[in-house]
Amino acid sequence: MMGKLDFNNKWIVVTGASSGLGEALAIKLASKEGANLIIAARRKEKLDSLKSRIQSEFKREVIVIESDLSDPGSVENLFRESTGKKEVFGIINNAGMTDFNPADIKDFEKYEKIIEVNLKALIKLSLLFLDYFKKKGEGAILNITSMGAFFPLVYQAAYSASKHGAQVFTEILSKENKNKNITISSFAPGGIATEMLSSSGLDKLRGADDPFNWSAEKVAKKAISSFKRKKLLSVPGLVYKLGLILKRILPRKTLLYFLEKSYRKK
Repeated sequence: MMGKLDFNNKWIVVTGASSGLGEALAIKLASKEGANLIIAARRKEKLDSLKSRIQSEFKREVIVIESDLSDPGSVENLFRESTGKKEVFGIINNAGMTDFNPADIKDFEKYEKIIEVNLKALIKLSLLFLDYFKKKGEGAILNITSMGAFFPLVYQAAYSASKHGAQVFTEILSKENKNKNITISSFAPGGIATEMLSSSGLDKLRGADDPFNWSAEKVAKKAISSFKRKKLLSVPGLVYKLGLILKRILPRKTLLYFLEKSYRKK
C-alpha cells in the first residue's frame, strides 16, 4: 500500500467500543474518516446506543457484536461474525482492563482475565485477521498497548506485563509481515480519562481532571492519525516521549523507586 491508509467506506472492527477510548475511536472513524464499523464489547446496550448515534449523526453503517474477550470462544466468534457479515479492511484491538493493587495470589483469577483480554485475545485476533488479510491481499491492524508496555507500573503488575507482551508481539508481527500490503501498527498512550480509572481505583490517585490523563477524544485522534500514517509505534505526548528517553538512562532500581512512589496509594 502506497501513501496513507484510507478508511472511507471501509469496514473497521473496534473492540472495547462500549465506552472510553473504544467509543471515541468509533466516533472518530465514522465522523472524520467515513468508515463503517463493527463494534464489539460486553455491554450490548451501550453498543446499541453508540450504533444509533453514529447512524443518525454520521450516516455510517454499524454492526454490533456482543463479545466478552476474556472468553476464548467469544474471540473466535467475533472474527467469524465480522468476516462473515462484511469484507473487513481493518481491526483496532482496543479492549483492555487493569487492576490497581499489590500483586497477590488471591487476585489470580482477576490477573487471568487481564491477560486473556489484554494479551491473548489481542494475539489471537491479530493472527486471525492477519491470515484473512493475506488472503484478501490487503488489510490493517492497530493494537492499542500502553506506556505500561515500556515502564514497570508498580501496583499494576499483570496489566503492565500483558501490555509489554502485546507491544513486543505487535512489533515482531509487523517485521515478519513487511512488504505484504498489510499495515501492522501499535499505539501506546499514557493515562486516559475513562471508566477504567474508576473501575480500577486509579481515580483515587489521579482523577479524570489530572493533566496526565488525556481525554479519550484527544487520544483517539492521535491514534487514528498515526494508524493512517502506518507508524509501527506511536507514543503521544512530549512528556511520555521524554519519559522513554529517561527510562534508558535511569538505573532500573531508581526507575522502580520513582514509579512505586508515584503510584503508591494515598
